[in-house]
Amino acid sequence: MTDSARTTGQLLRLFVVGSEEPYHQALFEALETICTVQTLAPRLSWRGWLPSFGRHRRACDLPRGAFSRHRWLVRMLAPVVERRLLATYGKADALIITDPHSWPYAIHHRALASVIAYLVSDDYAAYPHVRLDQEHDVVGHADLILPVSQRLAEVIRARYGLAPTRCHIIPNGIPASWLPAEPPAETSGPPSQRPPLPGDLVPADFRPLIGIIGVIGSRIDLLPIVAAHDALPQLRWLFVGPVRRQVSGLAHLQNSPRCRFLGAMPYGELQACFATLDAAVLPLTDGDINPCSSPVRFFSQLPTGQPILYTGTCAQIAETPRLAYHCADGQALTATLERLAACGFRDGRAAERHRFATGCTWQKRAEAMADALAATLQARRRTRPDR
Repeated sequence: MTDSARTTGQLLRLFVVGSEEPYHQALFEALETICTVQTLAPRLSWRGWLPSFGRHRRACDLPRGAFSRHRWLVRMLAPVVERRLLATYGKADALIITDPHSWPYAIHHRALASVIAYLVSDDYAAYPHVRLDQEHDVVGHADLILPVSQRLAEVIRARYGLAPTRCHIIPNGIPASWLPAEPPAETSGPPSQRPPLPGDLVPADFRPLIGIIGVIGSRIDLLPIVAAHDALPQLRWLFVGPVRRQVSGLAHLQNSPRCRFLGAMPYGELQACFATLDAAVLPLTDGDINPCSSPVRFFSQLPTGQPILYTGTCAQIAETPRLAYHCADGQALTATLERLAACGFRDGRAAERHRFATGCTWQKRAEAMADALAATLQARRRTRPDR
């Protein structure tokens, strides 16, 4: 973090609205070490339509409709909503919006903060339940746009006609506690024993172990996994994460004695799963939000150095071709896994992955965000009064 951000960032008071994702929470917890962070969590209820009659409210009750899709209703309620938000939370230096649904903050509740920032995690054009007109409002009124990838920044700029200077890229990351103090050894011969999971989850001899960690849903293509599974009977497969959709090939893998499905696990407990693998596969599709994404599962696999393979399209992973092997189809995935197995899954790049991971912690991401917010705040103070 720069000296200016250390001095300015320490003084920043931040409001956050709109996200309960574990990785967002990890980022905001890191921000709390350099800024004062408050999550805005007003309660929408019919009680919010009633006047307070001067009594102190125990919670910030807002009238239902305060974040309605009916713009006339939001506009009508805006003075009451802003007054109650200010009475409950006060004012901040910056407000970070993480969800287009929170668009009224950017338009009607600017008095809450000097700077409005929009943390963009996905290309919401792929989400049928998200209205892009709401994102248009957020982007149009935000002082700073924080996309998670370069490709997403390009998409956002083209879609809404933004100047490049309004975007500052903040990729996803990993907890610093997941980063070993020393890079993994790269010696010849058999690989050292990976830390095992409890025997009731995965038997100790269930190796070599190839892992697929993350949600199984529309963004995942398991057919290359099926091809590699059938062609390489010496390998064992570990799947960690909830099944959100019955994608092609899933039933075949679920019926295999060489596969283990552990289901969903808390984010904080996943590090042991990443660390135990001999290699990891990210079986992505070419579509959905994958091209613009910043895969948490990719960054989470880097610290302990294992080979990483991925299918489909992800521009951010492609920016670091030495860290992960791109496999165009099941045949390429099979050939790459076979080659890695022949060398004991030691590809000579473990230290390089570990070194890259040291710059990808949530703390580093938080410092970069504080820098960007502080610079934007200073620029606004120089050029115009608060809106």
